[in-house]
Amino acid sequence: MTRKRLRPAYSPQQLSELYRTPHDHRRWPDHHLRVDVTAQVARWLAGDGVGSAADLSCGNRAILDQVPAMTKHAGDFAPGYEFHGPIEKTLDELGYGIDLFVCSETIEHLDDPDAVLAQIRSRARQLVLSTPVDAFDDTNPEHYWAWSREDVEVMLAAAGWRQHVYTEVDFRPMGLPYCFGIWGVR
Repeated sequence: MTRKRLRPAYSPQQLSELYRTPHDHRRWPDHHLRVDVTAQVARWLAGDGVGSAADLSCGNRAILDQVPAMTKHAGDFAPGYEFHGPIEKTLDELGYGIDLFVCSETIEHLDDPDAVLAQIRSRARQLVLSTPVDAFDDTNPEHYWAWSREDVEVMLAAAGWRQHVYTEVDFRPMGLPYCFGIWGVR
């Protein structure tokens, strides 16, 4: 695997400061299309609708709000949602039986993304996941990890997920830093 640790984990106090407000994808021009494509994959997985959907790193809810679900559970590290705090904690609070879980631009921020993918697997039937791929020179101070598509697929398989669909949104030809991998898994 080519997976690379970019920096050590922050302390809980540093994380609280770093994520004091929910992420708003509208701040970056490349995130608009990435959010739209991620939402399309989520809607495709949900089909005509699911009973429940959850996004515990939802930022401004841009993806979760587009999922056809009877019940939606929103959370973020920042306050203001049904679930508040680190995803490792809020997953335990969420419980089980979620039909579709959204995990967008999250795992690269986690100290142990493998454990979180396994936690999600124990609670959800389907997952839409997005993360930068091949960003080995990433200078974003919030990102702990860089990996290839293959690295992420190994992580997903180890957590018990089976790939259903994959797509990329690559902004590097435009001079922007990221290519985003987007998976729909079951």
